[in-house]
Amino acid sequence: MQASIPHRFVALDAWRGVAALLVALYRLEADGWLHALPFVQNAWLFVDFFFVLSGFVIAFAYLGKLGTPRETLVFVVRRIGRVWPLHVVLLGVFVALELARGLAGIIRSSPTSIFVEQREPITILWDFLLVQALGFTGVTLWNTPAWSISTEFWTYIVFAILCFGGRRFVAFAAAILIVGGLAVVGAFSPKGMDTTFDFGFARCLAGFFAGVLTYYVWLTWFKSKNISPLLATTLEIGAIIAALVFVSWAGRTLMSLAAPFVFAVLVLVFALQSGWISAVLSGKVGHLLGDLSYSIYMTALLVSLPFNRVPVLAADRAGLNIAREHVGAGNPHMNYDLGHLLINDLYTLLYLLAVIGVSWVTFTFVEKPGRAWFNSKVG
Repeated sequence: MQASIPHRFVALDAWRGVAALLVALYRLEADGWLHALPFVQNAWLFVDFFFVLSGFVIAFAYLGKLGTPRETLVFVVRRIGRVWPLHVVLLGVFVALELARGLAGIIRSSPTSIFVEQREPITILWDFLLVQALGFTGVTLWNTPAWSISTEFWTYIVFAILCFGGRRFVAFAAAILIVGGLAVVGAFSPKGMDTTFDFGFARCLAGFFAGVLTYYVWLTWFKSKNISPLLATTLEIGAIIAALVFVSWAGRTLMSLAAPFVFAVLVLVFALQSGWISAVLSGKVGHLLGDLSYSIYMTALLVSLPFNRVPVLAADRAGLNIAREHVGAGNPHMNYDLGHLLINDLYTLLYLLAVIGVSWVTFTFVEKPGRAWFNSKVG
């Protein structure tokens, strides 16, 4: 009996949502037990999981279907509709916050400089055009997670162009881009894979095309395999443990360059969708996490701002100092301590619920209608 060929990899979509929540956790500075987990401190590495998964899913959906200018145009428009509406709405929110900051300074009779340095007016254009992380604009401090959306969108274009050469050419080019991307990151990034606005495009190319090659492996050897639930579950548990151990220990070292390959294994195992963990992830919660994953990733920074600032400001007014220096994971920064690990973690869970709530709103009222509008233009 052959395994069924899925139209949607629900378990993988759910993992995208889980990874997005882990990245959201990384953005909160409450110094609790959750924050101290090594894979949370290094959760920025899960962005590379997004890249690998995108390469796999895009190859599954489009490889062999992009060979004419018309097909490529439809692909590009659909990709714009997938990522740009939410991105531009959040960009507008951050620009509005900058204006509000300037207005607040005027009201307090202490004028504040706005739209300067990494928030100069030209940087709004860079973000609007999704070119802010291609290496020529410098850092732009708007909705900074969108750096990965910038690199991924232009990687879509690279993929579409390569498809004109046929499947074999895509596979050959993918191998070159993986090696080349990792070589650039390894040679020029002082923090391993933790490179965004400078060498983020090379990082994305390596991860995305590792996902493309993972699709070739799945297509060639695993697409029609019927694996027992017990074996599949064992592989799933092993892949999860390997990924968490890797993220915990790799951090900002050269070990992190292995991220595309580690996450490729995770993607390949859960693409089988045969284990018990996949079955759980394929339920209603998994569907919801998959649907909200992009919004979770994109809105987490915005939601984290009040959650990070309000406790510190309230403590300052009460004459308390709750700031704590954190030096772990090669990334020194200041956290805050609400007085007890349990309180910090409950506050963290409240934050995650807020992220999910805001993400549901943006998914429902921005992502879905925006995607539908763009898709309607190309049929």
